[in-house]
Amino acid sequence: MMYTAFFGLLAVATLALIGLVGIYRGRRQPYTAAGSCPPGPKVAIMPTHDAWVEYKKWGNDYGDLIYLSERNTLITNKSEVAMDLLEKRARIYSDRAMTPIMKLCGGEDILSLERYSEKWRKDRRVFQQTFRRAANSRFYSAQYNKIHTFLRQLLLTPDDFMEHMLRLSQALVYKALYGLDVDPEDPLAKKAVEVIDTLGQALLPGAFPAYERFPFLRFMPSWFPGCRFKRTAIQCGRSVKEVDTIPFDIAMAHLKSGTGVSPIAELAMRKPQDIKAIKAMGTVSYLASADTTMSSISSFLLTMCQNPDIQAKGRDEIERVIGTDRLPTFEDRQSLPYVEAIYREVMRLHPALPLGLPHVSIEDDFYRGYHIPKGCVVIPNIWAMNRDPDVYTEPDRFLPERYSESPTGPFESINNIYAFGFGRRVCAGRHMAENTIWLTIASVLATFTLGKAKDGKGNEIDIPGEYTDQFFRHPKPYRSSIIPRSALARELVLATDAE
Repeated sequence: MMYTAFFGLLAVATLALIGLVGIYRGRRQPYTAAGSCPPGPKVAIMPTHDAWVEYKKWGNDYGDLIYLSERNTLITNKSEVAMDLLEKRARIYSDRAMTPIMKLCGGEDILSLERYSEKWRKDRRVFQQTFRRAANSRFYSAQYNKIHTFLRQLLLTPDDFMEHMLRLSQALVYKALYGLDVDPEDPLAKKAVEVIDTLGQALLPGAFPAYERFPFLRFMPSWFPGCRFKRTAIQCGRSVKEVDTIPFDIAMAHLKSGTGVSPIAELAMRKPQDIKAIKAMGTVSYLASADTTMSSISSFLLTMCQNPDIQAKGRDEIERVIGTDRLPTFEDRQSLPYVEAIYREVMRLHPALPLGLPHVSIEDDFYRGYHIPKGCVVIPNIWAMNRDPDVYTEPDRFLPERYSESPTGPFESINNIYAFGFGRRVCAGRHMAENTIWLTIASVLATFTLGKAKDGKGNEIDIPGEYTDQFFRHPKPYRSSIIPRSALARELVLATDAE
């Protein structure tokens, strides 16, 4: 009887809370008397698989601005809209949506997810001191080291290329910032991967409809119906603090004992008042680059397997400009326009975050005759922008020539790569990231021939070219053939072990 009464009271309390939430939701609908909001569909549940494809379809029905009134959310598939709002009106559109789930996951301590505030400005300044373009040469040694290790792994165990790409993306930041060689099997690396997966879920609109529909659930215990994810989110928040602290403490210990130096430890010694921001810089560097770098490199390998003619053009340019007796370096970049075009086309056709990170407006705005309410979540559909037929001929084709034959050539501003984001919230580590991806592309083209794997009868095995369909987008596992271009190329790769 006692248990029956308890659960009866719990049910009544829950219904009462749901009623209050309904009143709350009704009151929080954006005020639009000053002007109408853009058109859009009535959506009960947000798409969570290939959402960027669904958003693109909505654009065909509703135009350049798609507004979801129930969620106070604006979606755009057009780059000119993203530039107008997120770049030219960055003062208004530089906030982030800090949901209860994101707070539980530790989002308040992650630079790219922080609210637009004085804390964010301070953290951003610390980050830019380390990652500004002029300072990127400090990372060259780590980049050469880890990319050359990647080449050796491809040579020795080519069938494990997916694992090798993950190792490269994970190891590089730890090496470049902390001076540490961290293996993917290390508990710290595994914990960081779990954080990335959880954050990816938390950032996807509609992934947790119960939490979104009933905000009061954040006050309920994790065993309560609809609250299962709360336990995972809380653990994610704890892991963020560990990922913040453990490598930082090791790097500081190495510096103080004289057994190693690193940019992050040296910065901490110069600016002890900024320790928290410096630790957070290391964390966001890893979290922001690990999956995105892997995605871009794996997309490159996939497209080369699918486009042997493009691969041959890139290889021929390297051989013509550099020769065959050394590997590419950063100093070669401006002399390799077709390789640059391949890099740009990878970033266009296969953005790692198809929807970027959402921006939030801090005040009411008016654009193209429409009212955009304060607190509006703005989602830039980068995947759709990069496949806009009004901008790109044959937008779904991997076609590097679109850059090499354009009036400006392939060496455009990095700001034209929408995969790095927009406005004041553009990826602060984008210069290091693009250096890593470009050098990997050039190095693989110089040393390997990529193609389809063959079965026991010598027949080529088709590559489906399928991609993951949630917050992060990267190729699903597939089989391929990766062999050294020549005996000389093989020796060049093996020789890197002596570096």
